[in-house]
Amino acid sequence: MAAAKVLEELKSLRLDLTGQITKLSDDLKDFQSNTNERLQKIESVMFKVDEIDGLKTKQQQLEADVDKMKESLNFVSFNAEEVDNLRRSNDDLKKRLEHLERYSRDFNIRVLGVNEDEDGDCMPKILDFITSLGFEDVAAEVENAHRTGKKRDDKPRPIIAKLYSRPFKRRLIQAAKSADGKEILQGVRIVEDFTPSDFNARKKALPTMRKAYEDGKKVRFTKGKLFIDGREVSVA
Repeated sequence: MAAAKVLEELKSLRLDLTGQITKLSDDLKDFQSNTNERLQKIESVMFKVDEIDGLKTKQQQLEADVDKMKESLNFVSFNAEEVDNLRRSNDDLKKRLEHLERYSRDFNIRVLGVNEDEDGDCMPKILDFITSLGFEDVAAEVENAHRTGKKRDDKPRPIIAKLYSRPFKRRLIQAAKSADGKEILQGVRIVEDFTPSDFNARKKALPTMRKAYEDGKKVRFTKGKLFIDGREVSVA
């Protein structure tokens, strides 16, 4: 009887221990499951932290790039200002050179259509043409004369003659343009010695000038500008 009772108590104890072990096992599984969830959350948070750190690094890089761009823009702005200054200086220099060249050429005449010969001495020819137009003591009016431009077989090069007096030059050109002067010169023309820019401007203005002449208006072209009846007319 005593042995049976002890055996029964042992069985009961065993069942109780088994139940406790099962409960502990279930609790351990729950703990492990909760731990895994927490670890996943921690890993997710760490990933977000790493992502945020990466974004901060990118932000810093972007800020550095923006600073470089600002420096570049400032440099470009500075250079643009320098370029504008240089352009203005260059324009001023061109105007001064144009003014000086105009002043120098203001004493010149350009004689067109004079045949070239071997001796190449232009002075006697110029003096003969001027004398033929009715002027006296012409040697005292002409400083020098020479051909200009590249020699060609199909047409003679122009002669540039430098005069001492601008009033004499104006009288000479007027005489050469007159009907009697054209008949005397027989195809030879005496005209202004324009600068290249003034020559191009006058070339553009020729149709307007011809129309004004036909209408009986007073036409004057000087220093790259066209005046009709005293009013400046655009030649652009």
